[in-house]
Amino acid sequence: MPDLDFLALLGGLLLTPGPTNLLLAVSTASSGLRRTASMLGAVVLAYLAIMAAVAVLATLIPPDSQSAVRTAMKVCAILWLLWLAYSVWTGSDDGVDQRLVTTRQVLVTTLVNPKATIVALLVLSHGMTTWLVIAVVALTCLAGAAWITVGLLIGRNGSGLLGRGVLRKASAICLAGFGVLLAGASL
Repeated sequence: MPDLDFLALLGGLLLTPGPTNLLLAVSTASSGLRRTASMLGAVVLAYLAIMAAVAVLATLIPPDSQSAVRTAMKVCAILWLLWLAYSVWTGSDDGVDQRLVTTRQVLVTTLVNPKATIVALLVLSHGMTTWLVIAVVALTCLAGAAWITVGLLIGRNGSGLLGRGVLRKASAICLAGFGVLLAGASL
């Protein structure tokens, strides 16, 4: 069973603001809880996929090639975040049923999010046991639920200030900011 200090570290990391958490909050604020609930499953699935991929790749990729793989992953994440920011910015405010955020976008964003790789590496360094994987799933759900709650609060209390257009533009700016920060940290 993982120790509480390590679980607190993982929980804090999963709770920190980032592209996935932003998308969960924006989706809830713009489309409601019912439409966002499936996205939490996509986040969990993405974290599990990254943990499995990192475990496999750690044994397959020679140490001298790991730097190139990390660089390629960062470039993919930067390009995805900038493309997502562009598509959110240029999205239409027409149509009541149109979503600002889709489950596919949340899944891909989580897959390329460097935080997912960091979580996977932490889990591997601690020994990927069944209990630890269950703990990661539970902590991911709790962190996602916290950001969904933020989205509910914004949707209820900020509806006069944050119309769909303002929410869309602000989200696009934040996503682009995450991409620029990642690019700057990579240089």
